[in-house]
Amino acid sequence: MENNLNQLVKLSQRYGQNPEYIIAGGGNSSFKNDEKMWVKASGTSMGNIEEDGFVCLDREKMQIISGKKYSENVSAREQEVKEDLHNAILFPEGKRPSVEASMHEIIRYAFIMHTHPTLVNGVLCANNSKEVINDLFGDEVVYVPYTDPGYILFKEVDLALQKYRTEKGKEPQIIFLENHGVFVGAETTDEINQIYTEIENKLNQKIKQYPQSTQEQKEIIPADIKKSIESCDELQRMATVFDSSDLTKTFIANEQSFEKVNVPFTPDNIVYCKSKYLFVIEHSNLSDQVAAFKINNGYNPKVIVFKGVGIVAVEESLKSAQIVMDVFKDMMKVSYLSESFGGPRPMTARQIDFIDNWEVENYRRQMSKAN
Repeated sequence: MENNLNQLVKLSQRYGQNPEYIIAGGGNSSFKNDEKMWVKASGTSMGNIEEDGFVCLDREKMQIISGKKYSENVSAREQEVKEDLHNAILFPEGKRPSVEASMHEIIRYAFIMHTHPTLVNGVLCANNSKEVINDLFGDEVVYVPYTDPGYILFKEVDLALQKYRTEKGKEPQIIFLENHGVFVGAETTDEINQIYTEIENKLNQKIKQYPQSTQEQKEIIPADIKKSIESCDELQRMATVFDSSDLTKTFIANEQSFEKVNVPFTPDNIVYCKSKYLFVIEHSNLSDQVAAFKINNGYNPKVIVFKGVGIVAVEESLKSAQIVMDVFKDMMKVSYLSESFGGPRPMTARQIDFIDNWEVENYRRQMSKAN
């Protein structure tokens, strides 16, 4: 058992330390035997996770969720599911299992690794995603159209798995979730690594253009922009990170080019960057623009785009601001890659609204800051 947990820790760190697969508290992993399942705690970063970063669950109690009938009311249902997840915790106290723990339970492999790879989402967030996945992987994988995270997504995946087992007589090892990411399952961590390599190799064959350099060309905010930020009451006590890489300049030349990244692609984009971004053409009145943004959206911008110059990520700490920047740059890469597969397909207003108001993701956001 100890060896399996060590392998789970190493597997999680491998992908958690690679920003092309996971950023901040995104993604999750698990190991299970017949009685218990160890799954990543919500909001925990996999990059430096150890055994105490996992929650151990009673599998018999987890299986109750599959067959139980919950409330039709979204808020009530999610609260009921959260309570059942809590009741399944064996140890430790004080941590929540990943909201996707139920999906880990129903995938019939010992090890599960769920990630949000940039390359994969370049396809899954594109207009032709389903056709491309079918062309490359055929009936060896399960493809699930976008579904709100939580219990509803769990039920969609459960139905898709049952259908696949009935038709194919086996368990799929790869589950693609539209505008979200991918689950990979196997009996060994080596096989999981092998499958991820195969996915990457197949997708690379279809990429027509790769993102330009993401290396920052400047680490210091231009003096005039810095002065505007410091004169803004809402921003002057916040930490900031600036980026003017080639990738960034691809999308900020004008409002038309920014349209390709002006709407989130995945839940993680919303968790860390929120769903609205401020595009600034003239920054001499930045304070007024930030105030208007807050009135319209109910929060200060985390991403401020200065036309033709660069992007500033704003958060309470330098670490959190860097996460915002990393997530938004990943969003730009996804948009860029999607051009090889029919162009970008962002989330809809309804899908975004669900994430904006979902307590589970607000909790994950706060845990990520704490960690």
